[in-house]
Amino acid sequence: MERYLRFYIKFQGYMIGGFTLLLSILMTLVIFQSNDPYYPMEFYYNYRFMGTTALVLGIFWFFAGCTFLYGVHCEIKQCLLPFALLYLVDLALLAIRDIVMIWHDRRWYSMVFVNIPTLLAVLYITCYLFMTLVALGRLFSTDPKPQTGDNFVRFSNGITNPVALAEEEEAALVAE
Repeated sequence: MERYLRFYIKFQGYMIGGFTLLLSILMTLVIFQSNDPYYPMEFYYNYRFMGTTALVLGIFWFFAGCTFLYGVHCEIKQCLLPFALLYLVDLALLAIRDIVMIWHDRRWYSMVFVNIPTLLAVLYITCYLFMTLVALGRLFSTDPKPQTGDNFVRFSNGITNPVALAEEEEAALVAE
């Protein structure tokens, strides 16, 4: 059961890392090709999805995904941290975007944290990602328990340690 759970958690890590790499490449290309590098100031609230900011964040997401996959493959807990940190930064950028959009009376249904179905999806994804990161971190910090049945057992074959035998003989000579 523990072996299956270990496989399942690592599989989730590979899936998250793979989707991060794939979507970072695709989304960055789509956003970069469909928008100009410099966008008009009246759309400054949408800086996360326009221009060179989207390109820079896409490159950061690509490197975070590579680091994440390397960390899952080699079971290095510290390699999971760039992904978590970048996710929190991206979430904070979306929250700032929503605050600015509320300030300027923009459409409420295009906001992430005001639209209830979108908010529920973001909360679910955030909980799922961080629970997976916690599970991976705990998995990497503990060694698997030894399985019964295939442990190495050493049998006595009658050969004694020559150094210990010499010490016993020396002790017997001194005692006489």
